Amino acid sequence: MNNFKLVWSVKSECGPKRKKNEDSVYPNKSGSGKTPFKAGVFDGMGGHKKGEVASSIAASVMKLELENIEDYVTKANEEIIISQNNNADSEGMGTTMTAVEIDNDGVLNIAHVGDSRCYVLSNRQLIQLTDDENVPGFQNVLLQALGTTKKLDVQRKDFKLSKGCVVLLCTDGLYNEFGEEYLKKKLLEGISADTLISEVLLQQPKDNVTAIIINVV
Repeated sequence: MNNFKLVWSVKSECGPKRKKNEDSVYPNKSGSGKTPFKAGVFDGMGGHKKGEVASSIAASVMKLELENIEDYVTKANEEIIISQNNNADSEGMGTTMTAVEIDNDGVLNIAHVGDSRCYVLSNRQLIQLTDDENVPGFQNVLLQALGTTKKLDVQRKDFKLSKGCVVLLCTDGLYNEFGEEYLKKKLLEGISADTLISEVLLQQPKDNVTAIIINVV
């Protein structure tokens, strides 16, 4: 499969219970195009100073042209630590990062740190491709995040896509509100990120909510 077409939709909302949106997303606009294609979701650490700055730094790194998907996580981590060192009020900021690149062979390359998620809908089955990195028994406490350590243990996974597959990247503000059966149903219906987030907001979520939906057409 060479240079196949993708259609993606993007949405990020603060939600009714938070004062600011600490999530970031790349790209930040819906669109369509051909491979190669990069995308990512980033959840700034709630309760920490400048969580929105950390997630924004990670998202901006996705604009670079680096050799492989894991390099984006490493670079983002480095840039966040540099920002902390240069700004006293940014000390302690951090973010999750779930980044993907779809190459010209139709392979979804994933690099992941934290508890945002990457799902793929393939053959009418919804598969979670990332593992949540939370302290056992403490859903909101991360084992690691960008900005908290110089050396990260980055999760890496590849998945061969085919025409009709759907990739969902989301922060925990989305999957904490909806179970996987609901998400599967909606993705099978061809829902957009904008509509999905609108449905989440009806649940009065406690957290920021972000999603990217990528359709292989």
